[in-house]
Amino acid sequence: MKIVLSIFCWITAVFCCWFPFAYNHSLMDRQEVKISHILVDTKDEALNLKERIQNGEDFAELAKQYSKCSSNVDGGDLGFNMRGRLVKNFEDTAFNIELNKLSDPIETPYGWHILKITDIKYLSDKENLGKKLY
Repeated sequence: MKIVLSIFCWITAVFCCWFPFAYNHSLMDRQEVKISHILVDTKDEALNLKERIQNGEDFAELAKQYSKCSSNVDGGDLGFNMRGRLVKNFEDTAFNIELNKLSDPIETPYGWHILKITDIKYLSDKENLGKKLY
């Protein structure tokens, strides 16, 4: 009986130590993207602004001037976002465009957006690991 109890305690201890690590380890590939955007009413406005940015005008300045989102005061900066927290097509676009590239205009219930990803963080980054897991 003592041997069975010892084995049971050992299995319980291993499981209790391994399970939280295994669960949190599955989150290690999660990423956050820092999104800036410009929100306008029409696709034509969005296309016009995208063209202006591609021709050298400053994204943040155009966001301050034209975006109807309250993030306009910050140049369209929405900060870091993870999957599962945004409108689906907005999120899909944000996580599929390259760093510092512009998206094509996308429509959401709020209007038309141009997105720009300005930074990417992974959960495994040392400075982020502790605050993300707990």
